[in-house]
Amino acid sequence: MVDRTNLPANISDMPNTKSIRLLCNVALIIFSIVWITFTSIRDSKTTDIKNVQPQKGFLAPEFSLKSLAGGTIKLSDMHGKPILVNIWASWCTPCQAEMPAIQKMFDRYGSKIAILAVNSTTQDSLADVTAFVTNNQLTFPVLLDKDGAVTKSYQVQALPTTFFINANGIIQEVIIGGPMSETLLEIRIQQLLGEQ
Repeated sequence: MVDRTNLPANISDMPNTKSIRLLCNVALIIFSIVWITFTSIRDSKTTDIKNVQPQKGFLAPEFSLKSLAGGTIKLSDMHGKPILVNIWASWCTPCQAEMPAIQKMFDRYGSKIAILAVNSTTQDSLADVTAFVTNNQLTFPVLLDKDGAVTKSYQVQALPTTFFINANGIIQEVIIGGPMSETLLEIRIQQLLGEQ
């Protein structure tokens, strides 16, 4: 049997369901606006971080390294100029084989493109790097990744690994392994220069 003692005497005493629905909808809209605003602000602060990846189409990760010649070179110092970043080691046979071709590209295009040879010094010795650079008469900047930070941030799986980066700092191509031929290097460099 139903207890009718707590029921309203007539329908006008019942809470207005339309008013309750309206209040719920308004509360939902306000919550949605707050949530969208919060996530937009949070996402705008992390946009740059999400767009930095060592992959084609992404912004190249920033780095700052000491050079073999002395001084420090930052990737961002090259902004406005295409960049070839070659990560290598002196004991690596494909690295050894492609260095003369990279030197020829530096001789030919060094005023138009930055060439940075990042030595994976954690896997090499400074004496071997110095001897290799001297013996091969390399004149482009050789940078020393002594703590492996660049090798790690660029997610290098094999040596050599070469990144072709446009003047806006966007990676256009990644070549893993080698040796790269002079012809391949020239084609890729001309493609970078053609984008300007």
